[in-house]
Amino acid sequence: MFMLKKLIEQKIISQNEFNEMKVNFKNLLAEQFKTAKEYKPKLEWYEGVWSRFKPEKGKDKRGITGVPTEKIKKIGKKLVMIPKNFNVHPKIKKIFDNKKKMFETGKSFDWSTAEQLAFATLLDEGYPVRLSGQDSGRGTFSQRHSVLRDQSDNTYYTPLNNISKKQKKYEVIDTLLSELAVLGFEYGYSLSEPKALVVWEAQFGDFANGAQVVIDQFIVPGERKWTRASGLVMLLPHGYEGQGPEHSSARLERFLQMCAQENIQVINCTTPANYFHALRRQIHRGFRKPLIIMTPKSLLRNKRCISNIKDFFFWKFIS
Repeated sequence: MFMLKKLIEQKIISQNEFNEMKVNFKNLLAEQFKTAKEYKPKLEWYEGVWSRFKPEKGKDKRGITGVPTEKIKKIGKKLVMIPKNFNVHPKIKKIFDNKKKMFETGKSFDWSTAEQLAFATLLDEGYPVRLSGQDSGRGTFSQRHSVLRDQSDNTYYTPLNNISKKQKKYEVIDTLLSELAVLGFEYGYSLSEPKALVVWEAQFGDFANGAQVVIDQFIVPGERKWTRASGLVMLLPHGYEGQGPEHSSARLERFLQMCAQENIQVINCTTPANYFHALRRQIHRGFRKPLIIMTPKSLLRNKRCISNIKDFFFWKFIS
């Protein structure tokens, strides 16, 4: 308006022209104000690689996550197989022998084996799996062992990349202690690869504090603020495991407070089968939502925290 008045003073436009322009501008603002209440932004992310997905609209959210027993046994043989002449550590050999018994008897599947099964079945079905975090290959509590190392020549063997010829690639990255950078990268990866299971694991659950900006400004408000969907999984070890003042809690309540309008999923699994289905559900639905899982330490080797092979077929575990 100030510039227009200057133009009038300089006799570049007339007073009538100025009044007309002012009225037209006010009418435009009034019209836009009325339409703003009914405005719905275009969901532009459902294009290209996202074209097969759609916004979640309250329909069945479970997905079909069960896997037939015969297929689990077949994949299990590959998971527990160690190549001949591969000099694995004796303790790791014992762990794999115990896993072999699980598949032979169909009983007492532990947490880490259920996780490997979830990854392996998705890979075999044609979905890439990417896991990153500090010491993720071995597992913070020496429970995962998804990458084996030869004790004589330091070569590597990854069972999850030797399931079948048609399978997709399993990537596991031991990252630096830079949670902000790593989680930001993995979030971006999940936006560009919606068909992949992208998992970020904090070495301890409270290490997520270092990436809080990414969580608060991108993952939690992603759909509302940025109109972007993501299927990123965040594994936060420790609920309240008493590991000292810095490692005592992943702060479940903090994530629950950030839930609104079905923006994220926050779960605390109690059995290996629950965990298996939760991971597979991320892929076997027609939409994507960030998933925060409070993963345990004490339950990893608890003799009561087990599942049987039939539990991996029945999929009605949560709504």
